[in-house]
Amino acid sequence: MKTVCGTAVAFCFLVAAQFAAAQNLMGKWTGSTAINGQRYAFTMTVTAGNHYMETVQSGTLMTAQSGTYVLTNGLLVRNVIDWNPKQQLVVDARGSHYEPMAKPPGGTFRVTFTNANTMVLEDVNLKGTLTYQRVQ
Repeated sequence: MKTVCGTAVAFCFLVAAQFAAAQNLMGKWTGSTAINGQRYAFTMTVTAGNHYMETVQSGTLMTAQSGTYVLTNGLLVRNVIDWNPKQQLVVDARGSHYEPMAKPPGGTFRVTFTNANTMVLEDVNLKGTLTYQRVQ
């Protein structure tokens, strides 16, 4: 009986440790998708203090955003603090000039961990999904 109880306790600690590891966002995550035939590569780095930095690259073009996040009850809510580019080149009848880029929305995502190093983010508002793999 002691062996069964000991095994059950050890199993519970193992499951709890795996669950805790899966809920840890810290590290570098990558994902990719194609939209209308165009390939996009996502890299998100999550650091201490609930900070994140994400880049999205397609060919030679790249955008970036950074900010803070809160993960509660499987929902990840991001607040953008900084982003790039902040201006875009506009060519119209007046010629070319730069106009400011609006601050991107941080977004709200439903997070599903399929294991400690794989998570699926589902955009609650836009309904798209992206699978991230932890690389560090």
